[in-house]
Amino acid sequence: MKNFLLAFSFIFLTVGCNMFGYHNKPNNYTEQNINNWQEAYHHNLIPMYGRVKKSEEEQAIDKAFTNSELQAYHDTIIAAKHMARIGWYYFFHKKMDTAMFRFNQSWLIDSNYPASYFGFAAIREYQGLMNESEYYYKLAYMHDKSDTLSLQNLHTIADIKEQQHDTIGLIKAYERLFYKFPKDGNASAKLGYFYSTQHQPDSALKYYNISININPDYFQNYINRGWIYLKSGNVQKAIDDFSIAINKNSASISAYANRYYALMSVKRYREALEDINKCIELDPNASEFYLDRVKCKDHLNQK
Repeated sequence: MKNFLLAFSFIFLTVGCNMFGYHNKPNNYTEQNINNWQEAYHHNLIPMYGRVKKSEEEQAIDKAFTNSELQAYHDTIIAAKHMARIGWYYFFHKKMDTAMFRFNQSWLIDSNYPASYFGFAAIREYQGLMNESEYYYKLAYMHDKSDTLSLQNLHTIADIKEQQHDTIGLIKAYERLFYKFPKDGNASAKLGYFYSTQHQPDSALKYYNISININPDYFQNYINRGWIYLKSGNVQKAIDDFSIAINKNSASISAYANRYYALMSVKRYREALEDINKCIELDPNASEFYLDRVKCKDHLNQK
């Protein structure tokens, strides 16, 4: 009987460790409760360590850690920035517990450096704890009087979401970036593009128009907006945008290719042929241009 109990205890412990492990992204109440339980006993899983009063032993450990970091980097901001960079690395790899450890250490080194608050906010947002996330975003903005680091960190979050192929997450991230910095043409251009991938042309056009107003010389926005017009059946507007893109960048193969595709769609083959020839001039190894030239010449009876 004793051996049976020992065996049962061993099974419980080994299985229980997996059952009650910390969840990077809780998907239900059970997983969230497990995380709450873990955080109650492991304060390094909570932003700013939950502001708990630490024991003398814990304070001594913290002091030894911060001293070693300052000895290595000779500056609190550089040391805090280094630890936050590690936090972003683990956030990218979706290891939220380790990311939280590192952002907490960044906060421990310098609680006035904003990166740790952005890290806390991004982790809580990823975990679906939106109220907490907004709280830490506000703290981050409050600790960055110049907005320089806010711009940098918001771009970091959006870039990570893009690299993770998290379309919903990156749209949220770029929207947050755009509403904080409405003159950031990159954010509005990204929103235009990713809304178009989600088959939301009205939102895509809205942000492309904004981006073009911010940076009227960036040719790619006209190509992207023209493609939205083309898909919606507004061929002339599409051709106009592709033409503007060509005027902005006469070496853009994409601009010529899109324009000749639009021209062919309305049987303007002679004009399309000129653009196809330009594409071949710019890229003589692309076989699709020769095939389309054959199609145009066939329609023009140029056997």
